[in-house]
Amino acid sequence: MGWLSRIFSSTGVDVVASVGKAVDDLITSDEELALTEIQKQKVTTAYKVRMQEILMEVDQRALEYEENLERSLTERHKIDMKSDSWLSKNIRPMTLIFMTLVVTLLAFSTIFTSSFTAEQNETIKAWIPFFQTIMLTIYGFYFGSRGLEKIQKIRASKNEPSRLKGLISAVDQEPKG
Repeated sequence: MGWLSRIFSSTGVDVVASVGKAVDDLITSDEELALTEIQKQKVTTAYKVRMQEILMEVDQRALEYEENLERSLTERHKIDMKSDSWLSKNIRPMTLIFMTLVVTLLAFSTIFTSSFTAEQNETIKAWIPFFQTIMLTIYGFYFGSRGLEKIQKIRASKNEPSRLKGLISAVDQEPKG
């Protein structure tokens, strides 16, 4: 039993490891080592290619999601403009006016306050990025969407040549009277 305990003891493990390394160095040829290195490179390359494919697929799905989101938003705006509700047609201008008034009032209340404390200054500094983002979004959306609506009307009128001919012939007519 003593020889088994010596084999399986920690020194036995070290002996087995050193013998294994010596056998590996003697038996493994340079060609086998080169093949192992080539296999490592193949696995690494296949991994990198697969990761690129996955990233491209994620980007494609994100793009499809964005397009679908924009399409649904545009559809909602079209439906709002076709409805008979006064609120749905005027929510954008009302939001623009309200937020402009709020930001203007906050700006004037801080400028013309005689007792402006450091605490008020810190509070304002915390709110400025929020109001900048909100105002840029509202102004960009309001004027951007209005510009987009006008561009769509122009494109739609270009697609109707009979309507344009009617407009041109009306201009060419002499006044009656």
